[in-house]
Amino acid sequence: MNRNEADKKYTWDLSSLFKDQSSFDAQLERSKQQLQELCQRKGHIADSVDTYAAFLNDQETFERGLENLYVYAKMSTDVEPKDMQNQQNFAQAANLLQQAQLDLTFVSLELIHHEKEIKEYLKEDCCKDFRYPMEELFRTIPHRLDDQMESFLSEVNEIASIPNETYQSIRLTFDDVEVNGKKEFLNGATYHDFLRNPDVQVRKQAFEHYFKEYGNLENAFANLLIGNAKGQVLNAKTRHFDSALQASLFQDGVDETLYNKILMMANEKYIDYLHAFFAMKKRVLGIEEFHEYDIALDLEPACDVHYSIEECRSILKQALSVLGDDYVSLLDQAFTQRWIDFYPSKDKRTGAYSWGTYDSNPYILTNFTGSYDSLSTLAHELGHSMHSYYSNHHNRPMLAGYQIFVAEVASTVNEILLNTYLLKTNNDPSYRRYILSNLMEEFVGTCYRQPMFAQFEKDLHAWIEERKPISSKTITDRCLELNKAYFGDAVIVDDLQKYGFYYVPHFYYNFYVYKYTLGMSVAISFVKDILDGHPEAYRQFLTKGGSESPVDELKNAGIDPLKDEVYDNAFTFFKEIMDEFESLTEQKQKQQ
Repeated sequence: MNRNEADKKYTWDLSSLFKDQSSFDAQLERSKQQLQELCQRKGHIADSVDTYAAFLNDQETFERGLENLYVYAKMSTDVEPKDMQNQQNFAQAANLLQQAQLDLTFVSLELIHHEKEIKEYLKEDCCKDFRYPMEELFRTIPHRLDDQMESFLSEVNEIASIPNETYQSIRLTFDDVEVNGKKEFLNGATYHDFLRNPDVQVRKQAFEHYFKEYGNLENAFANLLIGNAKGQVLNAKTRHFDSALQASLFQDGVDETLYNKILMMANEKYIDYLHAFFAMKKRVLGIEEFHEYDIALDLEPACDVHYSIEECRSILKQALSVLGDDYVSLLDQAFTQRWIDFYPSKDKRTGAYSWGTYDSNPYILTNFTGSYDSLSTLAHELGHSMHSYYSNHHNRPMLAGYQIFVAEVASTVNEILLNTYLLKTNNDPSYRRYILSNLMEEFVGTCYRQPMFAQFEKDLHAWIEERKPISSKTITDRCLELNKAYFGDAVIVDDLQKYGFYYVPHFYYNFYVYKYTLGMSVAISFVKDILDGHPEAYRQFLTKGGSESPVDELKNAGIDPLKDEVYDNAFTFFKEIMDEFESLTEQKQKQQ
């Protein structure tokens, strides 16, 4: 479908950002002038409390306008990339963003140089909004370098980013997979479709052809992983951290206690639940030799359900009504005020996201097909959008943006509430099994698989910090070892699986994957409280934005991610839905 063929009410309306091209052009010129004026104040930010407050207020205004330019231009190109005006707008916005990042590097250094004076300014009422951002900035002082070294390290980091850039640029060519006597194309996208094929030979062939290519380039991929980790280790050491892990966690305001707790809970304390899941899946699917390439098969065939957009709207309003009338009213606005760009169209980007700015609606891009996945994706992205809406409406711009550490909490809360509602309102056994199987698969991928990856990431950096020799064999041996511990006795881990860590892009994201587990575990605890009739703390969490540290936001909402209870709740939830699925499966077998 071409975009101009879509019903207008199912496309997003970006006029909350800019009404027309002339408005965009005017803001672009205004932002350029504001950047020049900010740069002219270099060396005088902290001359007095008035100059300090004025600079931060004006910088906030500039960043607010620049964000509007960039987001509008990028979102426009996401749906109409061949429109030349969209391309020009994006090029200009991106160029200004790059220029601002370079021109304003002096700001943080100047504020740090005047820490003593600024701490006095912060006692004034006119500076109260700056206290938390300055606290966060000054927290970095022990890990800051002098101007010359900061400049040098920025150049080093450009070199250190080459492994990631190289990894992203690699395009492997795989042998075709034969399906019903016909050769079909294999790549990263089609691979997972082949793994769901009912023919075991198709699944096996796809698996072997896929990982064979990673094996052919194993030394190259090993060097990229090692090189990327070495860059992170060098940066951490230069900034006086004990380890790369500590440096990464510092940004979130936590230490290794939290990281290790998540790994222990998933990889040790509750690993038996995962092994039981794979044993159950093997039993339900009736596969005697259950290989790694069999695990993507659906426990329950997809139900023949189709939802219209209006049906999705109705279901979501009912499922999320436990969050309050104003929340439901906002859901209505998302549909009636055209926050959402629904349908796939020619050249539109794939996937889904929630995005916007402080001044705009919290928009959603999706590729709606009417499936259960489409409904679930809407719930997920609306969670992000509601989080953004409440954060923006309760904080000024510099305090509105929430960190990635808590970004997946609201989206996951919505997904779980949706599935809880669907299970509560539908008695069809096959439908219930399908919903439960989806919940289990999502939990396994988020709360078990990610901690396995997190363990490897920790190991890799530790080897480098301990100056141990590392080769592809070191990596592939550890990959096999971790996979065998992960799958347990029910799954046969084939030798080619040893190359499995080479296709995981998250290993280049600097200790990112544990946050997936954290987000789902926290969300499950929130849902427990919400369904017990206590949504108030969660609603308060949604308003915090970036006004507190992410850990404090959670603690103040009654969910302490450092406590075992959060993870006990999460893994108990998994066990409960697994038990319910097994019970329904036993009933099905008795009826056959």
